Amino acid sequence: MAASRKPVARNTVIANSIESAVSNLEAALEKANKAVTTRSAESKKLLNELRRLRKRHAAQMKRKQRAIAAEKKNSTADTRKTVRTTTSELNATKKAIAKATATRQAVLEELAGLKASQKHVAAYVKGIYAADRTIEMSEKKKTARR
Repeated sequence: MAASRKPVARNTVIANSIESAVSNLEAALEKANKAVTTRSAESKKLLNELRRLRKRHAAQMKRKQRAIAAEKKNSTADTRKTVRTTTSELNATKKAIAKATATRQAVLEELAGLKASQKHVAAYVKGIYAADRTIEMSEKKKTARR
């Protein structure tokens, strides 16, 4: 029965795998930073859109109340048409607010996950750099002793 012997890994292979792993982590950190920046900008844009829509909604509510009061005072075809128009505009704005709110919630959930991933990757990279510094310092001490 012949024993299967696996070859021992060479120094260059191990060094290359370490270098590729570190570069992959750095690339992941860069991607995470870009993704967080993009999603943050998107979230801010959606927030501004929601503010604008809410402001429009408040103005339309006041306009609708004025139209209803005018219609109660003097019910004509024009006043009824104004009430219908303001009601339809208000409903469209409500739908737009609901859609923008749902979109922003999805973006915020994605952003939270991205920030957590970014935090993990940044900690890994920071730990690797700290370990590298420690190793370099110990190597300098060894050479200084000789």
